[in-house]
Amino acid sequence: MATWTDILSLVVTVAVFGGIVVGVLAVVRSFSEGVKSTKEKLKERGVDVSKGGVSVKTSKRMDRESYVDATQRGIIRAMGASSIGKSSQIPQSPPTSANTSSVPSSAALSPPAIQRTLSASSTGSTVSSNGSAKKGFFRRRKE
Repeated sequence: MATWTDILSLVVTVAVFGGIVVGVLAVVRSFSEGVKSTKEKLKERGVDVSKGGVSVKTSKRMDRESYVDATQRGIIRAMGASSIGKSSQIPQSPPTSANTSSVPSSAALSPPAIQRTLSASSTGSTVSSNGSAKKGFFRRRKE
């Protein structure tokens, strides 16, 4: 026969687990209501979110010609904003022949010559300042 402490502990355990289940259900319900209200607000603004994806409502229809024109305008604006091929950044040499076209020569587009200097660590790595050879840490020992 079960004593009154066994029955009391059973009631407390069921109440705790029941409270956890009710709490989880409340959180899930509030989350789903938040998602539902957000979908309704987006739908009012013209964005429809469904299982199949997202659709955006526009106020005008574009035919193929206006779509191509808008795409070309975007490309031209991007090219205008880029710095490739700008005459202000390419050094212009005076024309030396009868050819006076505005196209820069290939020499004007070549990169500048690299000037290399030796660092102090590379020049003094094998011989110290007093002329004696330094011993490397990973150098093989001659036996």
